[in-house]
Amino acid sequence: MPFHTHSRFWPLGRLILGILALVLLVAGLQSARAQDSAMPQPAPDPADALSFMLGEWDGTGWTLTPTGDRSEFEVHESIRSRSGGHGVTFEGRGMAPTGPDGEMQIVHDAFALIWAERDGSYAMRSVVMQGFSLQVIPEIGENSFAWGFDAGPYGETRYVSTIEDGVWHELGERRVGDGEWTIFLEMTLARVTN
Repeated sequence: MPFHTHSRFWPLGRLILGILALVLLVAGLQSARAQDSAMPQPAPDPADALSFMLGEWDGTGWTLTPTGDRSEFEVHESIRSRSGGHGVTFEGRGMAPTGPDGEMQIVHDAFALIWAERDGSYAMRSVVMQGFSLQVIPEIGENSFAWGFDAGPYGETRYVSTIEDGVWHELGERRVGDGEWTIFLEMTLARVTN
């Protein structure tokens, strides 16, 4: 029997429709909350996570050449918050006395951008002066920053930086297969400005 405004059943029908609408509304809200909690939340802004590294840094380091010789260099690193803290840039430049008469020349020039992915992880894209570029997932700790990559038959490479009392210490290590990690780079820098 259809509900009519003159029907004696209309108040009861209206009550049933109201309850049904309320049940559907509550079910929809619970479903939306479940979807929101299931959606991955982005990681904190990289500028917050890397606040201990932001600033200008100067220092020295050494690296092993392909022939196994130790080559020393001076290095400047600039770590900056970008895009309202949603990105962090790393710009590093190393100089060494490799030119004629020992004049200083650029031996290292690299740029990297770090951002937060929607799954809660961080991502980093880097490019170096030799034209190589790669994207990796960095690990950001309370006072540490690490990243690496696998170069197949050439082995794995990793870089681990720690910051303590305004001093940045970084090690670069390599290994082939399950072999031992071997240090091929070491840098020590002091913070110049925040």
